[in-house]
Amino acid sequence: MKNTMEIKLGKWTAALSAIFAIVWFITFNMQDVFQTVPNWTDLKAYAEAYHISRLTLIYPSMFLAITYIIMLVCIHRVLPEDKKLWSLIAISVGIIYSVMASTNYNIQAVSVRQSLIAGEVNGLEMFVPDNPHSIYTALANSYVYMAISMFFAGFIFGQNKLGKWIKALLLIQIFSAIGQIAYSMFDVSEVVFIATSMVWVLGAPASFILIAIWFNKLKYNN
Repeated sequence: MKNTMEIKLGKWTAALSAIFAIVWFITFNMQDVFQTVPNWTDLKAYAEAYHISRLTLIYPSMFLAITYIIMLVCIHRVLPEDKKLWSLIAISVGIIYSVMASTNYNIQAVSVRQSLIAGEVNGLEMFVPDNPHSIYTALANSYVYMAISMFFAGFIFGQNKLGKWIKALLLIQIFSAIGQIAYSMFDVSEVVFIATSMVWVLGAPASFILIAIWFNKLKYNN
């Protein structure tokens, strides 16, 4: 069977990407359930109260940065030549997302975590994720690049009903990118950011699930 490995790997990385995106959203909203901390401006008290459970959300995000790129590569491998322009653009922009996200979450999992545990708080203000003006927040704009990558990937699909659903879910991710840029770089209302973020929160896992189904259908069409 042609492209057997790409189809199998693509299906599973798409499914895992959906799971990691959903788990991220759940753990993000449960940070204060796992552990409450004092205001980040009192870093000494913040470090004393800190526990690794507060960083639970970063681990699914670290894996998502890997599975998303593998999924795109598998899509690229099974496409006809006339569609590969869009997949290459999606992969190229997706790599920017993956590098930024991986860097951000590794800094949190290693440097920030160990510094807080050790009580080494001098100069840590710009790395603490609860600081809305931190480097962590700036690097969280990695999801702008993911949304743009997904937007370009949308042009790959659309040949049938399933493809049209995938295309729509991917193309609308551009609104998530616009909302995050507007909020983080131009100080537009947080309401706009939250509203446009829901496009990714709901649309990203849904599109990944449908892409897994798309791969599964390819298995039977080859």
